[in-house]
Amino acid sequence: MSVGNLGKTTNSLDDAMGARALDERQAQWGEMPGRIVSMNYAKQTATIQPLHKPKFNGTPVDMPELMEVPVRFTRAGFGGITFPVQPGDHVTLRPQMRSSELYHTKGDGAASDARSFNLSDMEAFLDGGESLGNPIPNFDSMNAHIRFSADGQYGIKGSKDGKIKIEGSQGNIYDLLVQVVELLASDALLIKYGSSGGSGHELQHKAQYLAIANKLRAMAL
Repeated sequence: MSVGNLGKTTNSLDDAMGARALDERQAQWGEMPGRIVSMNYAKQTATIQPLHKPKFNGTPVDMPELMEVPVRFTRAGFGGITFPVQPGDHVTLRPQMRSSELYHTKGDGAASDARSFNLSDMEAFLDGGESLGNPIPNFDSMNAHIRFSADGQYGIKGSKDGKIKIEGSQGNIYDLLVQVVELLASDALLIKYGSSGGSGHELQHKAQYLAIANKLRAMAL
């Protein structure tokens, strides 16, 4: 390229087309991480702060919050998995190829205008968004794990050979049920005679049954 192509009024056609193509590309938005500011559980929409910081005059600046962003939960057939999304949770923001307000208001997939990959058509997906500096703690590399707590202490695990573990605040539910069955297998009926000559009876392991029942009751929603 010659020096003359770099002036204000002497740019070549290639320079002008290259600058326009760059502007168009930079005007399109791709995936980016975001942070939940507030959540509308009835509508499953959220106010979200994008975590990408574009530069203006060389200085990174915060983007404006996005309003009424659809939050996508796992859902198919007659089932779904929902999460109690909280302010501060991270999500992945994904733009739609074309404008999507007609789809969300009328179920019509037609585009209302010519915009594409626009901030106003972002949707939030609950597949994380955290940086690699914040990995999932206590990751189980051997079993499938649905976690109910951030540290993985409570939840459901399943192995490829069909073993299941449900861990709650009082312990493993299956362990508690096994204890009940083992107590039943070794139980006996105790006959009690009162001082007045009357008699009664109760199970030998009654107190242990009640203790296990209290643990199970404490874990029930």
